[in-house]
Amino acid sequence: MINLLIAGYHGYGNCGDEAILQAMTTNIRNMAKDVNITALSYRPDFTKTEYGISSVQRFNIPQVIYAIRSSDIILSGGGTLLQNGTSTRSLLYYLSIIKAAKIFKKRVMLYANGIGPVTGRINRRLVKSVINTVDVITLREKLSEQDLRNIGVTNPNVTVTADPAFKLGSIDREEAEGLLESEGIPRDRQRVGISVRAWSKAQYGDDYVVKIAKVCDDIVKSGKDVVLLPMEFPKDIEISKRVCRSMKEKGYMLEKRYTPGQILGIVGCFDLMISMRLHSLIFAAVQNVPMVGIIYDPKIEYYLKELDMPEGGDVRSERLDSNKIYSQVCDIFDNMEKYKACLKAKADTMIKKADENDRLLSAQLSIIRNKKESLK
Repeated sequence: MINLLIAGYHGYGNCGDEAILQAMTTNIRNMAKDVNITALSYRPDFTKTEYGISSVQRFNIPQVIYAIRSSDIILSGGGTLLQNGTSTRSLLYYLSIIKAAKIFKKRVMLYANGIGPVTGRINRRLVKSVINTVDVITLREKLSEQDLRNIGVTNPNVTVTADPAFKLGSIDREEAEGLLESEGIPRDRQRVGISVRAWSKAQYGDDYVVKIAKVCDDIVKSGKDVVLLPMEFPKDIEISKRVCRSMKEKGYMLEKRYTPGQILGIVGCFDLMISMRLHSLIFAAVQNVPMVGIIYDPKIEYYLKELDMPEGGDVRSERLDSNKIYSQVCDIFDNMEKYKACLKAKADTMIKKADENDRLLSAQLSIIRNKKESLK
């Protein structure tokens, strides 16, 4: 058997990161029956139960070292792990996992990573030094490749792919409708999903909350329902409630915790998505639900361009224009088939790119098998 360790941001309730883990474990099982999967997690009991894999508490250093030593290959990812926008401590944590793996002579793959921002001369030198030693790198956006090269990484084994969540499986439509009904959301009107996140670095503070609420009011006045969809539970609950409280019309909000597959199914029940959260945009693309994206990070801007979908504004540098966003919403509803056809073609391309993550991982597993066979 091959022992595979996944090191990512898991067990924190972020649907995007959990969707990545769900897609990764499903894809690995589908392509290889001889792999034992272990994941580092903030809540290992949750991860074991949710995905049927082994799990280790990510801050239990002796257990983490043992898991690395016991593994044949370590996958770092997916998601944006190599960055110090959150904290330098986070960057050092993931670099330390990779460094330890190479000390123990393990194969390492950066699996569908986002990169950056990485600021500070020492941090950039550390990234360059460590990442040049890994065996294969797949990146979920072209911007990340540029960031790696700017840092000075010369590792030639780099491929730009796409986020693993493009391959996530969903519950069926009727089950998803049942979940919406259980939260009091009717079936008799068109629905617009709204996914927001708190962002302290917005140029004009919380003004974007008020502007999004105004868009929601205009949508409801047009005869449609709006449904606030928290993607990180419970972190997104309060900001979603603030949008609802700022509305003059009636809006709905999902208050229960759902699995990534359930949320993907719920997104498929929407007619349109307005979102700041990357994975709600990816889920919309998978379900062929046209979208308007609100930019707070380069990854949002990148995927909107890749999917050829409109951006409703950039909270990093401007006030949102609620009239502009509502006009985009109206244009999508007026030209729905055109948007759907465009989105389907773009999403199909991204799914094929996501397949590359597993093709390259499969090649690494073959190298490990051959080595094990030669030692018999």
